[in-house]
Amino acid sequence: MKEKVIYGILGIFFGGGLGFLLGGGESSRDELHTERSVVEPRMVREKGKSHSEASLSGASYEEITSQPGQTARISALIELYSNLEIDQFAAEAEKLDDLPFSERILAAYLLFASWAEVAPLDAMEHAKTKMGFAGNFVKPTVIQSWAASDPISAAAYYEENQSEFSMMGMMGRRGGRGAQSSGAAIVAGEWAKRAPEAALAWAESLKGKDSDQATASVLKELARTDPSKAARMLTEVDEGNRSAAYQSIAAQWASTDWKATESWMAGLAKADRDLALSSAVTSLAKNDPVLAADKVLTIDDDRRRGQAMEQVAGELAKTDPVGAMDWVMKNGSEDLQKEAVGDVLRPWVAQDRQGAYEWVSSQPEGEVRDSAVTSYIFSDQSGPVEERITLAGTISDDRSRDRALGMAAFQWISEDQEAGTAFVENTDLLSERAKERVLRRANR
Repeated sequence: MKEKVIYGILGIFFGGGLGFLLGGGESSRDELHTERSVVEPRMVREKGKSHSEASLSGASYEEITSQPGQTARISALIELYSNLEIDQFAAEAEKLDDLPFSERILAAYLLFASWAEVAPLDAMEHAKTKMGFAGNFVKPTVIQSWAASDPISAAAYYEENQSEFSMMGMMGRRGGRGAQSSGAAIVAGEWAKRAPEAALAWAESLKGKDSDQATASVLKELARTDPSKAARMLTEVDEGNRSAAYQSIAAQWASTDWKATESWMAGLAKADRDLALSSAVTSLAKNDPVLAADKVLTIDDDRRRGQAMEQVAGELAKTDPVGAMDWVMKNGSEDLQKEAVGDVLRPWVAQDRQGAYEWVSSQPEGEVRDSAVTSYIFSDQSGPVEERITLAGTISDDRSRDRALGMAAFQWISEDQEAGTAFVENTDLLSERAKERVLRRANR
């Protein structure tokens, strides 16, 4: 597996702390407003009740992973790591290198989340000095778990060590619609669960993107439980920090109360309304795609409307792919149609392969048809391979045809090596480079 693929998977697992599952300190709201000071690396753990009453209670890591039952194993791992003494964590972290990759990422996620709750500086130091590049994926887990227990100290650490979290933006880690999940956003979001006003004040004290993303994270978290309050607080936020927050509030609010969300958006300036509405309708589409399909057309900005329409089309297609495709073709620009046909065809092929095939085959020549055929080829794994070969051969764009036809030809070789290989060697529809690539892949 290539490094960038491994790092992508690591990003998924180390994307956020597990503090809310493991439990944290119960600092009072008043304590959160006291002067910040970074906690000492050796904190005292208060023994609590077991996280699991299963037979794996008290087992070693080796005993846990040798047992059947994924849920039981995870529960037992949580218990194992949450009951470690502070001086045992480093030794457990060293054991991770000996584990299979699939086990290592889960165990590391749980271990560092628990470690950060009792000795966050130790956990952070280990990630920085003992784990190499992989430590960049662990640090977000550490800072979130730390912030879940002691947001004031986590915030102070972040401010003094911002450069340690710069890789998060490069890795494209996101904290939800409208907010890039920087270290500042992670801390602010956890802080907001306890004291949103204090968290917002800290977010606004930051600079640049950190301030924007942290502000959005606070308001997004508050919007989960009290969107109207989040909207009111937004009016007190510096105007330069509002963009991502409009999207976060709109997405959260629209999922529970569309009428209230729409009323709030009506009072926004035109550009802000489009920004909020594009996020709101994609959230609405998960519960009411038909209504979302109507509302998304009221977005004035072409780019934002197109992006939102693509998301809405995908939601519509889950229950009515024929209607979704009809909606896309009637209301979308050619650029949108090229992008959205894939979102509709994937569920359509799964529900009615023949119907999807007939629709794709009937489309007039052009870029939209090329995109549709390509999406169909990559979505269909059950139809006759000769049918896919014929369809892929009708793509007019050379590069797109090489991709789609190459995929279909590779599948043919997998099913019938002699016939598939003969086709690749003799066809004029594939470029010589594409032929070589398909045959090399098939012969591995």
